[in-house]
Amino acid sequence: MTLLNVTLWALLRRQLKFAFPKYGNLLSIAAAVVMFALLHPVLFMAVGSWSGMRAARNVVPEWMQLISIAAQFAVFFHALLLLPFAVFKIYKRLRKRPKPEVDTGRRALLARAALALPAVALVMGTSTVMGSRVTPVVTRLRLKVPREMTALHGVTIAQVSDVHIGSYMGAERLDEISEVMNATGADFHIITGDLLDNHINQMELADRFIRGLKPKRESFQCMGNHEYIAARTTDNDTIIKGLTEAGAPMLIDEARKISIGGHHFWMAGIDYPRDGRRNVTKRETFRESLDATVSQMADDGAPRIVMSHHPRAFFDGRAMPIDLMLSGHTHGGQIKLGRIGDAAITPILPIDYYHNGHYQHDGRQLYVNAGTGGWLPARLNCPPEITLIEFVSA
Repeated sequence: MTLLNVTLWALLRRQLKFAFPKYGNLLSIAAAVVMFALLHPVLFMAVGSWSGMRAARNVVPEWMQLISIAAQFAVFFHALLLLPFAVFKIYKRLRKRPKPEVDTGRRALLARAALALPAVALVMGTSTVMGSRVTPVVTRLRLKVPREMTALHGVTIAQVSDVHIGSYMGAERLDEISEVMNATGADFHIITGDLLDNHINQMELADRFIRGLKPKRESFQCMGNHEYIAARTTDNDTIIKGLTEAGAPMLIDEARKISIGGHHFWMAGIDYPRDGRRNVTKRETFRESLDATVSQMADDGAPRIVMSHHPRAFFDGRAMPIDLMLSGHTHGGQIKLGRIGDAAITPILPIDYYHNGHYQHDGRQLYVNAGTGGWLPARLNCPPEITLIEFVSA
């Protein structure tokens, strides 16, 4: 990223010299100072890796961090905007045509016009950061249940995922998210992992968040990989006990029969695979966890819902007798540039297939929630999300 920043500054310097021959050097120096001031987190990271990034987060005020992140995304978008021009220039060089005479006036005019690209990129970068702070959208999903199970018709479940308390996620923002959850009027609230980010000291806000949820009936949650990351600063039992005692039982390879008016459905949650960490169940794959969990749910026609933090579990789950898997983990990619079939065009496209939204396979369903927090406070075409699932008569 540092190399990208330096390269973009060099290109900007060249444009400024062409556009303003008299003041180009002075303007390029000013641009270097501004970029250095705005992009300091990347410099911290270049020097100290992730430790440097955490140091910047602890030292620099949050409002300055947000400005810096917006500026860094502006550099990224500027590079994308320049990419077609770079490809065209390479193409022209490969054709090896003789160079035309240089019209200095026309060249300066084009260089000034090209300065609009950094302005557009800055608007896009700012919009990306602001997009992470908007009120979560509520996405609705219907799950068909047997017609004769009349007591289940109209039952609702509100899902929140990947809050990442501690990563630009303070008490005020948490209250806003819980208000959206409560405003759905859902019977059940579920948290599909990564409520915490990386430390035991985030438990106080997690307790506040869970206690602020007011479902008509109950709340449940499952483990995410970041709960295990936070457990490195203490232990698994402390994390699980604290989150459960706040009012949302942690379902770890466990299924519960939820009775309503003489009918019932199954709510389950699976563990996060070991993935180099010492997890609770010591099971190392999604299949092992799903096998242990699905075996607890009777094949009685009642809806079977499984919480799995990572949507990759659906590759195994779609061949098992479940009706709906609810996941998170991907944050929807945070930056979405469209979708081709089931594949969203996001920065995580090469890593995972199930990114965000509704997927179906032979009658099995998966919904991947885009989360409300993030790796960075940046979202483009991927707003924070609450999912509201409603049981409807088949």
